Amino acid sequence: MRSLTVIVIGRNEEAYITDCLRSALAAAAQAGCAEVVYVDSASTDRTVELARALGVRVISLRPEWELSPSAGRYVGFHHTSGELVMFVDGDTVIEPDWLRNAIPWFDRPDVAGVAGFFEDMDDQGRPLPYVGKRSETVCEMGELRGSGLYRRKAMEQVGTFNPYLVTDEEAELGLRLRRGGWKMLQLPYPMGCHHRGAPRLKMMLRAFRLGRIERIGVTWRYACREGLGFQFCFSHLRLTMMFALACLLLSPGLFLFLAGYSHAAKLFLWPLLLGNVAIAIKKRSLLGPLDYVVTHGLALFGLITGSLNARIKDPRDYPLDVIDG
Repeated sequence: MRSLTVIVIGRNEEAYITDCLRSALAAAAQAGCAEVVYVDSASTDRTVELARALGVRVISLRPEWELSPSAGRYVGFHHTSGELVMFVDGDTVIEPDWLRNAIPWFDRPDVAGVAGFFEDMDDQGRPLPYVGKRSETVCEMGELRGSGLYRRKAMEQVGTFNPYLVTDEEAELGLRLRRGGWKMLQLPYPMGCHHRGAPRLKMMLRAFRLGRIERIGVTWRYACREGLGFQFCFSHLRLTMMFALACLLLSPGLFLFLAGYSHAAKLFLWPLLLGNVAIAIKKRSLLGPLDYVVTHGLALFGLITGSLNARIKDPRDYPLDVIDG
């Protein structure tokens, strides 16, 4: 039987951490021998106290460090030893049967990780539209969204999560794994649910308001550092790249329209109108084009600003002298 580690990460998760850890302990018990570890990012509420009350090992990151979900995963990975590693956010609940259903797929020697269906709920407990592909059969994925289960050997080969990334860290890791010859599988099993989820537009607006929108560009810079910048844009930012190309192609039409050459401008602006109609039909909403423009406009802005201003650090320099216990 393979050894298994479940790494739960969080910061100020007092409202959710008990349910999260209990679900992780229950899933681990059904899977057999497994350890559950909670990695805390300098919480200021009762999160750590509640985790310890359940008998879970607690690893605490120091408040002066650069804190992020990736940092928690990175530190947790280096302070555990399970052959299989599952990463869980502290505001999620794991299905009891998930690990038992997922582990057998690692009998395939080329599998680096697996994930199942992961439902999102908003902060009011209402279900959100499913994000990503959903198939009734096993299929390959470019990344593992949410609480993925990984093979430690694969992560040791290509490097685990980059602790300095705040967004799109799963996509960046997925590119490194695929380049290393590994596969990631989407399984037709329920994996759990994530509380406090949000539509992509709301998440982008929040990142912009908090001054974090440029973190998209930071992730791209790290992907370029690994020689995977083009692949990152093609696989993860394809719609944003298409938006940028559309803006470039339509800019002459806008210039002609503003200059008074309305007849010539129509040659450029008709495709814009048709594109908006297509987006509205696809999203089944008249506000779909606005959602598309704002979301990918912000993503493009973050990509440009972050790539110009990012300070690149070596992930291996992230500190590991945590408070353990």
